[in-house]
Amino acid sequence: MSNTLSRRTILQALGLGAGFVATGTTLAACGGNGSTSSANRNVGQNIDEIIKLAKEEGEVRLIAYPETWANYKGHFQKFEEKYGVKIKVDSPDASSAEELEAVKNLRGQETQPDILDIGYSFTTPAINQKLIEPYKPSNWDAIPEDLKDKDGMWVGAYYGVLTFGVNKKNVDVPTTFQDLKDPQYKGKIALPGDPRQGASSIATVFAAALANGGSLDDIQPGIDFFAELADMGHLVPILDPAPGMTTGEASVIFDWNYNWIGVQDQLVKDGVDFEMHVPEDGVFGNYYAQPCTIDSPHPNAARLWIDWLTSDQGSEQYALGGAVPARFTELSQAGKLSDKALSTLPDPKVVEKVKVPNSAQGDKGNSVIATQWAQKVKY
Repeated sequence: MSNTLSRRTILQALGLGAGFVATGTTLAACGGNGSTSSANRNVGQNIDEIIKLAKEEGEVRLIAYPETWANYKGHFQKFEEKYGVKIKVDSPDASSAEELEAVKNLRGQETQPDILDIGYSFTTPAINQKLIEPYKPSNWDAIPEDLKDKDGMWVGAYYGVLTFGVNKKNVDVPTTFQDLKDPQYKGKIALPGDPRQGASSIATVFAAALANGGSLDDIQPGIDFFAELADMGHLVPILDPAPGMTTGEASVIFDWNYNWIGVQDQLVKDGVDFEMHVPEDGVFGNYYAQPCTIDSPHPNAARLWIDWLTSDQGSEQYALGGAVPARFTELSQAGKLSDKALSTLPDPKVVEKVKVPNSAQGDKGNSVIATQWAQKVKY
């Protein structure tokens, strides 16, 4: 992972902070599965046509898909093996804001990304800026309602659970947010980034709110909690979780469970006595969305990629990387996820407790963070 700009880092200069809230209407429909395609593109109208045309296109262009994130390396290998469609990844560590900028700047060019992987708070700006177009994959009905846009503008093929990543050489493993007030954690706690700028950091504040009397509708207690930790001298800034832990900048760092799984072997090689733990008093999860970009150069391969991500096989690959697939409940009950995949995921009892905000709650929380964070949390 990059030590400077990671997926969690969003450039304020782009004018698309996590608190950005836009209003407006959705796009006119474009693409397959019942919607009308652009006149100059041949877009399949069912999965068989999409597969055939995707193979003719020969490639799909992705942006912000690191191999260690949610086991995308495994996805790439299996997808190419199954369909013979090559995957090209540009700027694997790009932020969600940079993804939207790439669509705007590269639109109409062969290098325009076909598919995004954006934090939930960027779905509304993507729609209102007319950067994405709808597609409902072949297993649309199996995807839970809270993990897809009703008009098909995006699906959230996976989600993660917010965890403490801990270097046990330096501190005890905390089990709750309240544990973090212990003096042993002074100067040793870090968010994965600025919550005004990245989805995993926003998730950290939501989780802290849940642990301190707040709710998905009231994120203020989370901000107040981190203001208290900052005043106690417990918080330190880092650029990226894995390097931050390896170098000893921090010993307790918040991040998605699947991100830690993607780097934990390397952390151990680098001498970190690593363990991750879901905070018992603030169980929070959220998704990343995978929309087709508007007028993309490989529209059928883009649609096939979404079908893959939400398929049984794609769900298995997500689970192997610790990311909870959107269809987890259905597939686990049907015995369609391997024992190895299930063992990599958070405990099912934890998954059952996960709280995920809807779009309105997410936008409200982002807005509060945008106005309150800098004023209250100083470190």
